[in-house]
Amino acid sequence: MIVVWGSVVSGAQAQTETQLWTDPQLLSTRGVSATSETEILSDPHGFIHVFWRETNPEDGITSIQYSTFDGINWTQPNDVYITAPDGDIVSFAATLDSAGTLHLVWSEVVTGPVYYTSAPALEAYSARAWEPPVAFFYSAYRMKLVADSKNVLHMMYVNYYGREPGIYYTHSEDGGRNWERSVWIDPDIPTYDSPNVIKFLVDKDDGLHASWYYAATDLSNPVGDWIRYTHSFDGGLTWTTPFTVDRADDTEDELRQPYPGLAVAGDTVHMVYAGNSTTQREHRYSLDRGVTWSETKRVMGNLQGQALGDGFTTDSLGRLHFFGQIRWPQGVYHSVWDPANTDSGWSTPQIIYFISTNSDEGREGRYHAHSIRAATLNGNILVVTFTDEATGPLYVTWRKLDDAPEITPLPLPTATPTATPLSTATPEGPVTPTPPPFAGTDLAVPQAPPNAGLGIWLGVIPTVLLVGIIFGFRLYRMRNL
Repeated sequence: MIVVWGSVVSGAQAQTETQLWTDPQLLSTRGVSATSETEILSDPHGFIHVFWRETNPEDGITSIQYSTFDGINWTQPNDVYITAPDGDIVSFAATLDSAGTLHLVWSEVVTGPVYYTSAPALEAYSARAWEPPVAFFYSAYRMKLVADSKNVLHMMYVNYYGREPGIYYTHSEDGGRNWERSVWIDPDIPTYDSPNVIKFLVDKDDGLHASWYYAATDLSNPVGDWIRYTHSFDGGLTWTTPFTVDRADDTEDELRQPYPGLAVAGDTVHMVYAGNSTTQREHRYSLDRGVTWSETKRVMGNLQGQALGDGFTTDSLGRLHFFGQIRWPQGVYHSVWDPANTDSGWSTPQIIYFISTNSDEGREGRYHAHSIRAATLNGNILVVTFTDEATGPLYVTWRKLDDAPEITPLPLPTATPTATPLSTATPEGPVTPTPPPFAGTDLAVPQAPPNAGLGIWLGVIPTVLLVGIIFGFRLYRMRNL
């Protein structure tokens, strides 16, 4: 017998949904370690696009890998970008616009710059389809990228190690060739706090939604103690004052490892996060696109654990699907929020991939799912990726929903990208952040963390000096793949 959601479930019942999912399939390159950095995108044309990061232990080269799924088969993974030997990709983000173009940004140093490239989605499996990378000097440690219905690109990024740490926003109206001066979203950030784990989404009406949490840089509480949210309904021109979703009080067991998940389904915005030392899930939601919020409610019963983030996706009926690695029993769990019946809350969580009954049993060769991500293909095929351990190989599993109608794929437009010049009209030197409209003069300006200025000089100046050499090596490598 298995206890789930406060009730007893028989072993046969617990296996019911597990049998509907495919066995996890290795998606990353065999013999090469993948990392937890993964982007999974669904398009309206019948494809799932997955990007992830790999490092080859033999030559030290780090690459961004890509594969696509048509509901039956996955393409052989291929690197769409590679670093110089012993290089690194700190973080990356990807999005797909309505013209059928994939956009990709990444950073190779914790203080930037940000590199940008793009490719037609139908040709993205080939490195030669991607435009030459362009560098933009933003002090970005992590970033997220979305495209609205007008194909304006919006980017949120975390300045963690540079001067004036916080959350920043910028956008491009010309397909990534030029980016606007960044806007500082949270200038009231406490001194010696830095943000982490940013989420950034666009809704059906082009509203922009972002969330993140803060952790203390002095290591007094490095796992996080404050979750915030903001939105913009005018294309990023103005942003609401960041709203506190949850904040730790004096109790020791609060917000130990929140890793907040952000999801948008219609006009409803959801945030699910780990709320205490045993990392049980808590949930808040807004029925009016993030304007007003529900009270905080503990969900998922007594299930515990946090494995570097949960996955969310919606189906053709508008239902929100949650996927998370929680315990006990340990496994990847699935729960559904039905907007037609919000009073019932989340459905009883069901295991889709079983890992272990308890800590004494061991995994017996099963994968230890971390960094779960999810997407929906054609409205009724759920696709879930996860890594074995925090930085292990990348696996994927999927199933078809019998109760959700298929959305007929649209013909994929033929994108005609304009060649991106290597030099663009971007701000020279470090970008001076512009406070958002709500920022008042009484907001405290944070002091830089120790050695922050040194980090910028060590990160940006060598990058500028070597950019010609690096681009030459990359272009030669990419064009000869």
